[in-house]
Amino acid sequence: MRKSELMTLWNVESWSEEPYGVYFVSRRLVNNRLENEGQAFQKLNISCTNYTEAKVLSLPMWEQLYTQLDKLDKLAQELIQQEVPQEESIVLTLTDIMLDKSGCYDAFALGYDVGESPAGHLYVLAPFDENFMAQQDVIYETL
Repeated sequence: MRKSELMTLWNVESWSEEPYGVYFVSRRLVNNRLENEGQAFQKLNISCTNYTEAKVLSLPMWEQLYTQLDKLDKLAQELIQQEVPQEESIVLTLTDIMLDKSGCYDAFALGYDVGESPAGHLYVLAPFDENFMAQQDVIYETL
């Protein structure tokens, strides 16, 4: 895929290639949950750690990930909610897609910024394999 095609598909508003990876911000049109609000743009941070630009552009997953993202987001949220005690149900908003050549997220992970916790700022990640199958282990990271 050419860079211009990827940027158009994902409606990329910023792109950077750093020594430690490629990072870009996508603007997705989403239906707002509030009836009066209608549609709104949601920023989505996409990080490809330890990837070069050429490797990012050669990944065959971008179009499928884009078209299935809402379904994958719903699945990831269901998995995460299973881990959360019912009395502590949380509202999750997809904020990140993470790829890491080390394989720590399998093929990629969908990330959710949960906010402050006693351990620090909490992110919950739902990893997926190269076949877009959710892994059962939810990952917790703090800053």
